[in-house]
Amino acid sequence: PRLPQQGIAAEGYGWEEKVMGRFLNVGIIQMPISDDTAENLRYISRTIQAMMTGYHRPELVVGVEGGIGFCTPQAIPGPITDYLAKIARQYHIYFVPGTMWEIYPQLKPGLYYNAAPVFNPNGELIAVYRKMAPWRPFESESAPGKEYVVFDIPEKDTKIGVQICYDLNYPEISRNEALMGAEVLLKLTEDPEELFLYNGHLHYARALENQAYLVASN
Repeated sequence: PRLPQQGIAAEGYGWEEKVMGRFLNVGIIQMPISDDTAENLRYISRTIQAMMTGYHRPELVVGVEGGIGFCTPQAIPGPITDYLAKIARQYHIYFVPGTMWEIYPQLKPGLYYNAAPVFNPNGELIAVYRKMAPWRPFESESAPGKEYVVFDIPEKDTKIGVQICYDLNYPEISRNEALMGAEVLLKLTEDPEELFLYNGHLHYARALENQAYLVASN
């Protein structure tokens, strides 16, 4: 998306440079999900490598809900996020690779967070978004998260909000992220096509209500 300009005149020296500085190239990984976490990670790695050979190299790459894997719950940070951090650092990208079951000490046994780690171009884990609205009863193992996540891309003078699937059905989540400064909302999803299309109108509504771009992966 070309992010909206703030306080920039339509003419005068330097306008073109400022406009170009607000472009954000986003790469989306829409992928088959395996029960083998290692295969998922290899798929993500191969896909990003292919993206980087194109003319428009993404500056932000977004995966899907469950794309990291739900079969090997781990703490964050841990070996899985260490692997993903290396990818972010190698390609110098902001990276929301997908979601995974996160082991969290305060949760009851058998419960996990459906968590999306966020990395900066230095490979640093800068945030973890935990799905706030698990889809009941299907996600019986998922504990609801308690914090909105908005992260900075200072090079573009913008903020990005993160959501997971059913979160988009609750307008308060998008609104709170917009009030925190998000100009782009990310929605990571794992839906059968019929369900994704059934909820299609919500994508337009959340973007319109909050005057934000919305990137939906599935």
